[in-house]
Amino acid sequence: MTAQVPDEVFFERGWYSLTAVDGTGLFDPEAHDLEPMTVSSSCWRGHICGYAVSEGRLLLRDLIIASEDPPPLIRKVVPVRDGDEDDQQWLYQNLEIPVAFTGRLLIGDGDIKGRPYLNMGFKPAWMYREVHELTFKAGALVDAADRSAQLAAVRETGPPTQPTAGESTADWVSRTFSLSYHYSWPT
Repeated sequence: MTAQVPDEVFFERGWYSLTAVDGTGLFDPEAHDLEPMTVSSSCWRGHICGYAVSEGRLLLRDLIIASEDPPPLIRKVVPVRDGDEDDQQWLYQNLEIPVAFTGRLLIGDGDIKGRPYLNMGFKPAWMYREVHELTFKAGALVDAADRSAQLAAVRETGPPTQPTAGESTADWVSRTFSLSYHYSWPT
């Protein structure tokens, strides 16, 4: 198994990795007639979203999607190959699609010195130096809170980086490949 490339969120002045989702309404490729395929062990989903919080709204700004054939236009944006001509990844830039997400997102940035090694699934929030929790209602940002101190305290407890006693390997793998709050911010 391989560490996964996360979606990203541009918030305030920088890009953050999306570490957890609690809610509904994020970008769904199928709703845009896209059928992503896996071309890399680091992106089993076959797509990577670049979201942005702009003027208090959540937008899908960029999208990378894996497809053998050129994917369709989205909002008149033509996808371009993301790499050489044999690459099966396509990039949509400057989409600016409003995302009607309702719920919470945890976003993180910055490496932690001496953090444990985890080379599988998505990196949880407690493994980032700076963490923010963003709360949205129908795509509108209703709250933004710095959770860095709380996640630093979680980090001090030494959350598991391998299956816990009695947990099957399959369950552990499933958990690390999820974007659940429970995995990203264990209590």
